[in-house]
Amino acid sequence: MLMGGDGAGRHPMPRPAIGDAGLTRPDWTTPLERDPALLWLDKNENGDPTMADLVAGLLAGLDPGILSTYPELTGLYHLLADHVGVDPSMIVVTGGADGGIRSVFDAFVSPGDAVLRLEPTYAMFDVYGRIYGTRQIVVDYRASTEGPVLDLDALLSTLASEAPRLVCLPNPASPTGTVLDLGELVSIAEAVARHGGVLLVDEAYHPFDPITAVPLLVDHPNLVVVRTFSKAWALSGLRIGYCVADPDLTRLLHKVRPGYETNFVAVRMAEAVLAEEEAMLRSVARLNDGRDWFVGEMADLGFRTLPSGGNFLLVEFGDYAPKVHRVLEDLVLYRRDFGHPSLAGFSRFSATTADRFVPVVARIRTVIGDGQIASARATGDL
Repeated sequence: MLMGGDGAGRHPMPRPAIGDAGLTRPDWTTPLERDPALLWLDKNENGDPTMADLVAGLLAGLDPGILSTYPELTGLYHLLADHVGVDPSMIVVTGGADGGIRSVFDAFVSPGDAVLRLEPTYAMFDVYGRIYGTRQIVVDYRASTEGPVLDLDALLSTLASEAPRLVCLPNPASPTGTVLDLGELVSIAEAVARHGGVLLVDEAYHPFDPITAVPLLVDHPNLVVVRTFSKAWALSGLRIGYCVADPDLTRLLHKVRPGYETNFVAVRMAEAVLAEEEAMLRSVARLNDGRDWFVGEMADLGFRTLPSGGNFLLVEFGDYAPKVHRVLEDLVLYRRDFGHPSLAGFSRFSATTADRFVPVVARIRTVIGDGQIASARATGDL
């Protein structure tokens, strides 16, 4: 089928799902380079300079010959299995967590299938739902004085009535920062399994919060855990991740993987950082400490923050928001606002070390002023 009128030069019609006007992607022709003079706290990358130095050293030590050869992944499969504590048959290496998510859609979702996601959440769940022509079901976080709240009973009720083929559930969640415990994950996995569905748990932010669904795989073969090397391991630019699942599911995921899961540089770097797990955990501790220090400083200034299980935090600047954004404009990149009601008025900062947060806090203090802080405390407004 062709688009346009009769005659030569007409374009072929895409499959119906790709023609969806709501399916949009960033404009690749517009420069999006971030200013290197600014502090980058906008994409939840690893903001620890010590970890960056370690990764740079590992990269410098790679054999350049891997650039002209196809990747060999057997060693990485075994290293990942040892790291996670499972058999290598339960691992599928992917092009970042995003590649793992797409593999799950490839293997299990057909046009018209119901796919459930939370909102707000990782944008690609919606994108893949549209690409695959699914019937999308959304369960919204509810706004509260404690931040976004997931009504578990409402979610379980929706699972029972809609019987989705796939449920996409980040844990810890972004951008909300919320974390489901293992009991809640078990309830969800069981509800999804009753109708033959698959539960995808995206653990991109593991181990900033140590909870993991991996132990549930023993009793829940409908579960796929997706992880990435982008956050804690500081390899965002290499696009490498992996899935962990029952061997019967990984056999299906292997069927839809690309000819090579990822590139050889990514493979060798993943192998190298896995040997530095203790260094990674120290980096996670530094970033969590930096996040918590910034939270304390914001509380001292009277700003509300939300708990976060990821390498980021959310702060509500209230009436001061325009002035805060203005004074931070030439210092730091961060996410200024969210369209969802559960996060209305909140800004998100990726975690970094406390010393790198110091100038950010100093700028924000210039907006408030120590005198105003003291006055507000005296009147009970802080």
